[in-house]
Amino acid sequence: MKKLFLFSAILLTASLFQAQEAKPVVIVNATGKVALLPQGATSSMELQSGAVAKSTGQLQLAKGSTAVVYCNGQFQKVKGNQTVALDSICGAATGRRSLNFDNNFGNYMMAAVEMVAVAKSRGDGWSNAVADPKKMGDGWGTAVADPKKMGDGWGTAVADPKKMGDGYGNAVADPKKMGDGWGGKGASITLILPFGKLLAAPTTFSWSKPSVTDAYQFVIMDDNNTNIHSVSVRDTFAQIDLRALNLTVGSKYHWKVTTSGNKPLDSGALEFVIGSKKEFRAALNNTSSSNLAKSSKRSALRGLTEAVALENGQWLYAAQQKYANLQQQQPDNTVRIMHAAFWMRYGFALLARKAARA
Repeated sequence: MKKLFLFSAILLTASLFQAQEAKPVVIVNATGKVALLPQGATSSMELQSGAVAKSTGQLQLAKGSTAVVYCNGQFQKVKGNQTVALDSICGAATGRRSLNFDNNFGNYMMAAVEMVAVAKSRGDGWSNAVADPKKMGDGWGTAVADPKKMGDGWGTAVADPKKMGDGYGNAVADPKKMGDGWGGKGASITLILPFGKLLAAPTTFSWSKPSVTDAYQFVIMDDNNTNIHSVSVRDTFAQIDLRALNLTVGSKYHWKVTTSGNKPLDSGALEFVIGSKKEFRAALNNTSSSNLAKSSKRSALRGLTEAVALENGQWLYAAQQKYANLQQQQPDNTVRIMHAAFWMRYGFALLARKAARA
């Protein structure tokens, strides 16, 4: 199974933020006209979902507009028509950190914010993915990218990624070292999904494309390495109806891809476990304690809470499908960066870039 990068960035970031007067405020979701008036500025900048600001600024909401903001471990909903100081919102949350699912969701969301902040500070190209306010109108570029020009931008959210030691910096710093097997240019095969828990249902198994191959041999084996299904395919995926294989709930299986020829390739194996529908529903039901999900039945936020719940329960294939569907149906910066962070947690920097740019 792919190694999961831990959220050590969140723990360290919490200590960094405590030492600073200003706090990071994430505009998790914005509807209508929502703008940020930075401290000391005379003009405001329009914001969309996914923007990050310091708590020293003011949030301006037009009539009928709403914003869900995250600060001090709390989600709060602000409604227009009003101008509200962000430090008053953050101050209201002090000492009231939620113990329900929103706390878990907040950790995942801040991991996504930190991923982008680290990447920007290292100048590895991620800023091109999310930092063009002229095209996106979300304020991300001016809210994060240049703290010298924008005193209210959270450009110093991660002062020194070299000291963080959380895996994010190394994961995104050098895409040239991550690309072996991708885009038909590498000399190996990288298995992508699925791994973790799976329902016995139609499933797409996917992997990267090496430089030269005519066909792939796809194999599923049980825990005793007995071959229970194999098929030859010419593309970089195999669509398998797991219901037809009579797999056992609770049992472990693994899959791999090989090629033949003068220079045969072997992908290595990824493990998955067949889970029950009851377990799947139980994972989703973890969002029942989420005030955010309850108040966001028709927004992308509810879908994101479900994606996080599935990922947290190791239903990684289903979580990725949820993230991908949200990007197609309700794309915004919050969805983009959380989808990108999903891929980054499992070491897929190139797919994280693609999600951020979608």
